Amino acid sequence: MEEIKTVLEKYNNFKDAQIRSVDHVSETSKIVNIGIDDDYGQEIASVKIIFNNVTKSKILQNSVLAFLDMMSGISIVHENGLYGFALGNDSAMLHVHLAPMYIIASEVSIEEN
Repeated sequence: MEEIKTVLEKYNNFKDAQIRSVDHVSETSKIVNIGIDDDYGQEIASVKIIFNNVTKSKILQNSVLAFLDMMSGISIVHENGLYGFALGNDSAMLHVHLAPMYIIASEVSIEEN
């Protein structure tokens, strides 16, 4: 979880970033691709958040991801052995379940590009 917290802090919880896509690797494996742009719209960094052993999810179609309000960024919460990913900045799993898009999994890893 420390690696995750470090990346969230580095990118300010991905406030004003853009979720570019969600790849459905399998029924229990998803990859969220997030892009961070500079003030001119040029991508300066990209991050992949990889979820394995997904137990529950509500994922929007890739075609609408560009229209999501990312002013509050994202949350990755760790409770009871599960990780919850959701839009908006919060620290409780309840927030994850109420978010318009979320993923709950037992394993999470992050790759920066």
